[in-house]
Amino acid sequence: MVAAHGRAIGHRRFRLALARHGKLAVKLLSAEKLERLANQGAGDETVTQRLATLWKGVNETTTKVIAGWQEWRRTTFWRSFIEAWRWGFAALFRPIPTLQRAADEKPIFAGVWLTLLQGLSLAIGTRYAAEHEGVVLSLLVKNLPSWGWVILYAFLVPPVIWFLKAAVLNLVAELLGGPPRGLSLLATTAIACSPLLLVLPVALLAVAFAQPDLNEGFVSHLWFVFAIGVHGWWILLTVVAIRETYRFTFGQALLTLLLPSVVIPPLAWLIYVVVQKVMV
Repeated sequence: MVAAHGRAIGHRRFRLALARHGKLAVKLLSAEKLERLANQGAGDETVTQRLATLWKGVNETTTKVIAGWQEWRRTTFWRSFIEAWRWGFAALFRPIPTLQRAADEKPIFAGVWLTLLQGLSLAIGTRYAAEHEGVVLSLLVKNLPSWGWVILYAFLVPPVIWFLKAAVLNLVAELLGGPPRGLSLLATTAIACSPLLLVLPVALLAVAFAQPDLNEGFVSHLWFVFAIGVHGWWILLTVVAIRETYRFTFGQALLTLLLPSVVIPPLAWLIYVVVQKVMV
């Protein structure tokens, strides 16, 4: 009996000890779990902070890029480029009002862009058509040694011709009684070159539809008419540009354009002969 009672007391103490150890183990496990959760929360918080910082940087960069783009769009460089296309297309479809407005507003920067664009179109289109046996009026571009020279020609020669042409025509117009409007003529003569913007796209289409080249077939005849017509259109718009700039009659404007063509070649030949004699 006593032994049985002792065993019962021993079992009770064992269960109590086991319970105490179990609670301690549960507490230890709970502490470890809480620590893991805390570490995981700290890690999640670190990732969240990094993502937030990254997102903030992306937003700031995007804002700066958009602000820079909007500011660049307001610059003279960009606005003049867009205006050049507007002036060019307006001159093709409404030439007289467009040239009248250009004579008053003097869009010089747009004129620079138009001169470069029409120079590229004319040079590249002419060379491309010439390589496919098409009729071209610019023998200089046709005979350039390489495409690199064609691009160099397009960037250098048209602007120089533009300035010289405007200077000579302004001088002749003043001699014929016109007012001094050099900047207006510089702008209008650039816009008068707008038909030359069509040379490159038309050359690409003509070569694409030619069979096999531009020296035979119906497309070759169309190309020939275009090559002559686009230069005639350019000359006609130049006469209109002179007329609208100086408020001349059509005859006076035509005379202003033709006089340099009549006077300059003999004068250049005379200067050449004199120089040759002096050097000899």
